[in-house]
Amino acid sequence: MIKMIIITILLMFGVLFADEQKAHTHLSYDTSVTLLQDIQSDAIILGEGKKLVYVFVDPLCPHSRKFITMVSQSPEMLSKYRYCIFLYSIPRLKSTDVVSAVYMSPKPIDTLLQIMVEQKVSSTKGDEVTIAKVARIAKIANKMDVYKRPYLIIKK
Repeated sequence: MIKMIIITILLMFGVLFADEQKAHTHLSYDTSVTLLQDIQSDAIILGEGKKLVYVFVDPLCPHSRKFITMVSQSPEMLSKYRYCIFLYSIPRLKSTDVVSAVYMSPKPIDTLLQIMVEQKVSSTKGDEVTIAKVARIAKIANKMDVYKRPYLIIKK
């Protein structure tokens, strides 16, 4: 009986003090695609297909790594889709300098694959151009309420 009372009290406190989940608001598909087209020149392109897919990833996110690994190792996916990859850091992963290293490298796609697929992490402090690029992407991601990675939008 005492165990039931204790469990009930713990459950009540859990309900009272639980973090409320943020209600996510999403823009319309057309609005999102228009915003993404504004930053398409900042994307890292993977694949040569006709179908365009916009993807937000964090290079240190395990789910993003699984996605990029799967795509990069699938000739069928690379021939069918062209992925416009935007690097968008998850704050708790502290990947800002890793993102900068990718964007500042001579071949960003190669550096991205080394970091995400081969797990050879490198980091660099961003210069003004890189910081501006990261800020443009973050601004659009915030408008679109990109709250998880990978985050995909397939262009119709």
